[in-house]
Amino acid sequence: DLILRVRSGDSLAFEELCEKYKPLIDSMARRFADTSTDKDSYDDLLQESKMSFYKAILNYDLSQSAVTFGLYVKTCIRNRLISYARKASSKKRRKMEENTSASQDSMPQEEVVEYELKKEFLSLAEDLLSNYEMKVFKLYISGLRAKEISARLGKSEKSVNNAIFRMR
Repeated sequence: DLILRVRSGDSLAFEELCEKYKPLIDSMARRFADTSTDKDSYDDLLQESKMSFYKAILNYDLSQSAVTFGLYVKTCIRNRLISYARKASSKKRRKMEENTSASQDSMPQEEVVEYELKKEFLSLAEDLLSNYEMKVFKLYISGLRAKEISARLGKSEKSVNNAIFRMR
């Protein structure tokens, strides 16, 4: 009922839905803000979360019953925040590339760029992956196979393969 009212332009219904899903919206924004080094990012992430919430209200298919509205909202917000984090990281990387320090001037430019890209890639991975996924990631990029990683971490091979899939 609230979703239909929001779709028809009822701002009070939107506020009511926002209040109902406030813990989810806040926790998603906070989770991504905790991985960011930008102190102002929480407000930006909260705004992105609310915009995604509104779009989820407009796009949720009420005629289906396979996916609950809450799960749909959580997925929409998560995907939008991941995209936002990637864009922010890309901007930061470009800025860092433009402002390479004088100490790196003695290195060939290709090495500097490669070094900075690797550093930024690892930083992004740490921001977006869980602790378990990060452990799997580090072992995976060192050349180990899923079976070897599962033996080292004491986890099932399926669990490791799932983590690799999520990382990709």
